[in-house]
Amino acid sequence: MDNNQSYLLNLHTQTDVNIEALRTYAEANKVPIVDKLTLDMIKQLIRLHKPQNILEIGTAIGYSAMQFASVSKDINITTIERDSEMQLKAKENIEKYCLSNQIRLVEGDALEQFSNVNDRAYDMIFIDAAKAQSKKFFELYTPLLKEGGIVITDNVLYHGFVSDISVVRTRNVRQMVKRVIEYNEWLMNNESYTTNFLNMDDGLAISIKGESK
Repeated sequence: MDNNQSYLLNLHTQTDVNIEALRTYAEANKVPIVDKLTLDMIKQLIRLHKPQNILEIGTAIGYSAMQFASVSKDINITTIERDSEMQLKAKENIEKYCLSNQIRLVEGDALEQFSNVNDRAYDMIFIDAAKAQSKKFFELYTPLLKEGGIVITDNVLYHGFVSDISVVRTRNVRQMVKRVIEYNEWLMNNESYTTNFLNMDDGLAISIKGESK
């Protein structure tokens, strides 16, 4: 972490203090959750875009869903998680912080849950699950996204390996990095969306859905 990032992390104090306590648990138990600066950026986008319905792919312990919900009581979040341990922890946290009325947890593989979440249109989709499946998630769920809606994809730099795949030594990680690179290039060339990439934390892609032609 460079000095600029350290400075900004210390400067940003807008995250919900109570929910932020879950970061300590996540770090101690090696649960991947959204980085702090990335979270603050997404919450700012939520304030600007004012989404009423958000779809999240990858709940983990419920941290990001709860942070998004904390922006406004008018926000409803549908979040999908396949891991049974994470499902239990997310339920516990959502109930603990009294956010059950804003957050709907859908249990199961995100590639198989379309029929359980297609009861509404979404203003924003947050993809933060299996990185090799990002394109499939995007293609499956964006038909539910309103025109002008936003898709946010986390970890598009994949620990810095995307910019220099030569440093990757294991075959499995190399395959993962290749899939992330392919997804980024596909996003950039998708004419139905305008995408920008942010070089912050582990990389963020922000894609805005254009009007149907």
